[in-house]
Amino acid sequence: DRDGIIWVGTWGAGLNSYDKVTKKVTIYPEFKNVSAATIVSIFEDYQGNIWVATYGSGVFVFDKKTKKFTKYNSDSGLSIDNIYNIYEDSKKNIWIATDGGGVIKYNAYSNVFRVYERDEVSSSISSNSVNCTYEDKKGNMWFGTSNGLNKLDAQTGKFEAFFEKDGLPNDFIYCILPDSKGNLWLSTNKGVSKFNPEAKNENGSAFRNYDVNDGLQALEFNQGAYFQSKSGEIFLGGVNGFNAFQPEKIQDNPNIPPVHIISYKRFGKEVKLDTLIYDKKYLELSYKQNFFSFDFAALDYQMPGKNKYSYKLEGVDDDWSPPSTQRYASYTELSGGDYVLRVRGANNDGTWNDEGVTLYIRINPPFWKTKWFYTLCAFIVIGGFWGFLKYRTSAIKRENKVLEEKVEERTQELAQKNKDITSSIQYAKRIQLAILPPLEQVFKYFPESFILYKPKDIVSGDFYWFGVKDGKKIIAAVDCTGHGVPGAFMSMIGHNLLNQIISENGITEPDEILNALHRGVQSALRQGTNVVDTSDGMDVSICCIDSNNEVLRYAGAYRPLFIVNKDKFEKIDADKNPIGGSQLDFDRKFTAHTVKINKGDAFYMASDGYADQFGGEKGKKFMVKRFNELLIAMYPESMEEQSKIMDKTFEDWKGTYQQIDDILVIGMKFQ
Repeated sequence: DRDGIIWVGTWGAGLNSYDKVTKKVTIYPEFKNVSAATIVSIFEDYQGNIWVATYGSGVFVFDKKTKKFTKYNSDSGLSIDNIYNIYEDSKKNIWIATDGGGVIKYNAYSNVFRVYERDEVSSSISSNSVNCTYEDKKGNMWFGTSNGLNKLDAQTGKFEAFFEKDGLPNDFIYCILPDSKGNLWLSTNKGVSKFNPEAKNENGSAFRNYDVNDGLQALEFNQGAYFQSKSGEIFLGGVNGFNAFQPEKIQDNPNIPPVHIISYKRFGKEVKLDTLIYDKKYLELSYKQNFFSFDFAALDYQMPGKNKYSYKLEGVDDDWSPPSTQRYASYTELSGGDYVLRVRGANNDGTWNDEGVTLYIRINPPFWKTKWFYTLCAFIVIGGFWGFLKYRTSAIKRENKVLEEKVEERTQELAQKNKDITSSIQYAKRIQLAILPPLEQVFKYFPESFILYKPKDIVSGDFYWFGVKDGKKIIAAVDCTGHGVPGAFMSMIGHNLLNQIISENGITEPDEILNALHRGVQSALRQGTNVVDTSDGMDVSICCIDSNNEVLRYAGAYRPLFIVNKDKFEKIDADKNPIGGSQLDFDRKFTAHTVKINKGDAFYMASDGYADQFGGEKGKKFMVKRFNELLIAMYPESMEEQSKIMDKTFEDWKGTYQQIDDILVIGMKFQ
């Protein structure tokens, strides 16, 4: 270290230091544990602290001032306790390379560990087993792993990986050492590679790989066995000794090799042509000759066994083949058409002939795959189809004539039935209108009032009821389940029940009327008895007006009461219980509300049909909020005018949309 102390890490015997001045050896007891005794690497940071990497017990940091160790392991921030290498970057961050836990960045100022591990994202590190670390002049971090070379970009914070397919001799990287030209020298399990990170890596051209033919001790190198002297000389240790070299003294072969196709084969045997394949630029074959292979060669003889090739057959291959020493290309079962075979070659030092050699190939298709044959077949198919179509058209016309006669007969029958049914429903409408209270009777007691009644179909499921009992005026707005004929049946039941409850039995309190109406509906429809499966019912808003005492009593089943005056708007919510339903419940109770009638008060009751109508520019519901705003806006108008406003507003909103439900709105103003 900077104090001249020699630190010795052992494989199983712990950590020792030797002071050359005092000639004293220190054995550190912190490393007596079996796993801690396996020292993989030792590093001194810029503050003079000694970092000790162990295989099994994490990292120990020795503070020379306090003579104490600080231990970091998987319990204190590390991803794993098996450590390979420790490196300090230009920003004083410590990088800890692990076996199985990725690489860990330690910020001494914040005392925070950040772990970079492999995940499914392509921009992550390519392996969790990291052997070595290096920082280049741009601040990019490089990591040699058991599965490729990785670059952590200082600008983007993302990883980029390089593999055998990109030009590496092997994906297991033991060391990364720089030379004076910015190249990175990598030792692997299959030789040494010089990598130029600034070069565009086309066909692996950024990599220059060396093997035993170049003087290496062996193809395989060892973990942690690398060193670079102050003069830049690189030392790499392997399974059969070590290599030492000055990177600048290793020169590449600059010759661009000529590339030639030297043979054309079928079934592994060379095919004799009218001229040598070497001289041919164009080759025409029959469809029976659609499988073949070509041999090629790069004419550089310095180390011909290391010459590399890349090829592609345009019309078949989208990309060039990965560079390799393979000297042939094979293709089988090619379709008829035109193809272009292109071959590129490089010498032993990776100097490429990018122009290479080109051979144009035409494979003549069999006659049944030619354009004229397709055209003939098309004419035959079209002619046959036209003949069949003409025959079928004639047959269909005859069948249609018979069918039209039957349809006409059935249409007349259906028209007559429809006429009969419509007549019956029209008659039902007259009956339904006949039982509704005359508007003149309502206007007699409430001169300032209106009733907007718009059935969806011929007959309606909404109805209104009015009567006078014991000097009290009772008016109700009722929305029965459904609309059309089913709703009309329910309205008949409801109307008769209200007649019995109020006119015959003399009940005038709104809550008691609803209680009795509920029991009457359930009895009439035998609900809850399992005899008839029906959940039909009705929503009701009912008011009893005592003009002498200027009091209005209200009760509701799902339908509220709206009160508007020039300086107020109030809504009295109904009980959240319907009249009727599938469950037998005679004890259902409704709530009565008492309202003092003030001069100018306007009271409104309505079914849900108005607010639920679809329309407007976007085809949305009218909604209760817009309904409330309409009541407030039209308050100053007379009730006759209000009826017209409500009708016109509804029709304008509905536009071309279908009316979806029956409409009933009752308004009364007290002057």
